[in-house]
Amino acid sequence: MGKRLEGRVALITGGGGGLGGAAARALSQEGAIVVVTDIAHAAASSVAEAVGGHAHAQDVTDEAQWAAILADVIGKFGKVDVLLNAAGIEGDLAQAGLDTSLAEWRRVLGINLDGTFLGCRTVMPYMLERKSGSIINIASIVSMMGSPSAMAYGASKAAVQQLTQSFALIGAKDGGRVRCNSVHPGLIKTQMTDRIFASFARNSGGTEAEAEQALCAAVPFGQRGTPDDVAAMIVFLASDESRYVTGSEFKVDGGWLITNAG
Repeated sequence: MGKRLEGRVALITGGGGGLGGAAARALSQEGAIVVVTDIAHAAASSVAEAVGGHAHAQDVTDEAQWAAILADVIGKFGKVDVLLNAAGIEGDLAQAGLDTSLAEWRRVLGINLDGTFLGCRTVMPYMLERKSGSIINIASIVSMMGSPSAMAYGASKAAVQQLTQSFALIGAKDGGRVRCNSVHPGLIKTQMTDRIFASFARNSGGTEAEAEQALCAAVPFGQRGTPDDVAAMIVFLASDESRYVTGSEFKVDGGWLITNAG
């Protein structure tokens, strides 16, 4: 059986992080040519080297950098088949609820929402020329529930969910088959959730292990997922197996959301 993404070109932002790195490995294993970007160039380079891919330093909020990176990818490979917008931050966890500053609000939305918007807006025209492509935006399960302890993060990810639907409609115009979907991870074993557990532990006076146990108690599966769990969903959305899927939300949360449904 052939590889599902043989010869396809995948551009991954935030590729030096836990989810982005796992996605880069999974896409490469399925035959994709992987271009990894991250604001931390060393992290992007490490992942790219491990998968035989290519690396760029990128600030996803910089419109000019998006244009330059896309031009480089098109120049080298002649196309881009998959865009994974995985760059994102949780924000300053010390600024919760009414303590959220305007500067912090703008910083989180700038990276999580503006970065995703710029990626979609930059890459989609090239995909529309070929009438094919897959854009995958990393949102969060938090986009579907209230999150006063991470207000800017939750709002940014909810906006990514809606933005995805808008770009899905654009991608389907005039016979286009440029798909755009969002992936909504729950509690996944990454540095981001490690920091969240550490913050909860400080606020509660307990240990990080106790904080993890308490938060995972709300998850029917009772534990965190792995970046590979999310990467498997990303591979599906990048492949032809999802050719009739667009504008949809894919939860990878161990059932966490259904415990918050009322």
